[in-house]
Amino acid sequence: MSEFSSYRDLLRLTMWIAGTTGGVALLASLIGFLEPIWGRRSFNEKGPLSNPAAGLTRISVLGCVVALLASACAMAVRYMEVRHWPAQSMYEVVPLGVTAGFLSTLVLFQVLGLHRLKGTGRAFSNLFMGLIMLGGVSILAWVLRLDPTGRALPPALQSYWFSTHITAYMFGYFTFFIAALAAWLHFSFRFWRGVFQPGEYGKPWRAQVWIPGLAVGLGLFGAPGMLLGPGVFLTAGAFSALSQAGKGKMAWFDTWEEGADRFTWLIFVVGFPFLTAGLVQGGLWAQDAWAIYWGWDSKEVSALISWLFYLVYLHLRYVAGWRGEKGMFLLLMGGVSVYITFQLFGLLPASQSSLHRYTDMEVVPAEGMMEPKAP
Repeated sequence: MSEFSSYRDLLRLTMWIAGTTGGVALLASLIGFLEPIWGRRSFNEKGPLSNPAAGLTRISVLGCVVALLASACAMAVRYMEVRHWPAQSMYEVVPLGVTAGFLSTLVLFQVLGLHRLKGTGRAFSNLFMGLIMLGGVSILAWVLRLDPTGRALPPALQSYWFSTHITAYMFGYFTFFIAALAAWLHFSFRFWRGVFQPGEYGKPWRAQVWIPGLAVGLGLFGAPGMLLGPGVFLTAGAFSALSQAGKGKMAWFDTWEEGADRFTWLIFVVGFPFLTAGLVQGGLWAQDAWAIYWGWDSKEVSALISWLFYLVYLHLRYVAGWRGEKGMFLLLMGGVSVYITFQLFGLLPASQSSLHRYTDMEVVPAEGMMEPKAP
C-alpha cells in the first residue's frame, strides 16, 4: 500500500457513492418527467411524498450526505498525512472544492425546498442533483491522475489565513459552478422547447443557435466541460423529448421560467459572501506575508475579475433591472470566469511568474520573491 493510498481510497469511495447517487437521482428524474404522461402532478405541487420517485429522491439526498461525509473523511486523512490543511496542490484543493460543492448542494436543497417538490418540479431538482453528483465523479477521476506527492508548506503558506482563505474560495467557486449549471439547464431546456414546440413557444430554436454553439465551446474545457456543455445540453434534449408524450408536453417549463430567476439568485446569495470573504482574506494574508495588501499578481487580478463579474451582476440586477434570462446569462458566464481563474490559470503565460504557483508541485517557490521590495 502506497503512502497516500488511504486518501486515494477514500476519494475512490467518494466517487462510487457520488456516481451511485447521481444514477439514483437521474432515475428519479426520469420517473418525474414521465409522470405528466401518466396524468399526475403539476410542476410545483407539494404534499406527502409516496410514489417511487419520492423514495428515490430521499435516497439521492441521503447519498449526497454520505458522499459529503466520505469526502470530508478523505480530507481529514490527507491532513494527517501531510500535517497541514490539505489545500497546497490541485491534488488536495480540488477534492476540497468537491466537498464544498456537496455541502453547498445540501444547503441549497434545504433552503430552496427542492426535496419537497412533486411532479416535474421534483424531476427537475433530481436532474439537478444527478448532474452535480456526476460532475463530482468526473472531477475526482481527473484528480486521481495528478501527482499525489506531498511536501512541507513553504513559509508564506504557514499562516492562519491558509485554511480559511482557500476554503472560503472553494465554497464560493463550487457554489457558482452550481449556479452556472442551473442557468445552463434553463437555456438548454429553452432551446429544446423551441425545437419540439416551435409554433407554441415564442422562442424558436433558430433564434437560439448560440445555445448549442456554447455547448460545443464548453466541451473544449476538458472532461468537466464535456459534462457541463454537451452532456447537460443533450440530457435536457432527451428529457424534453420525453415530455412530448405528455398531455401538456413542456408546459411545465412555463412554471420553471417564472421561478428560475429566484432559483439562481438564491444560489448566488449563498456563494457571493464566501467569494468576497476569500478575496478580503487574500489581501490580509498578502499584508502579513509580503507587507502589501495588493501586488497586482496575475492570480490576484484573475480572482478580482471573477469577483467583479458577480458584482456587475448584482449591480445590474438592482439598478438596471437585469432579471430573468439576462441575469442567468451573467451567472453562466461568471461560472466560465471562475473556471478560468481556478483551473485554467496555470496554462496562461502570465501564471509562470505568479507568486501563487504553490499548486504546481514541479515549481519550487522562491521565498525571496515574496519579500517586499526595498524603497
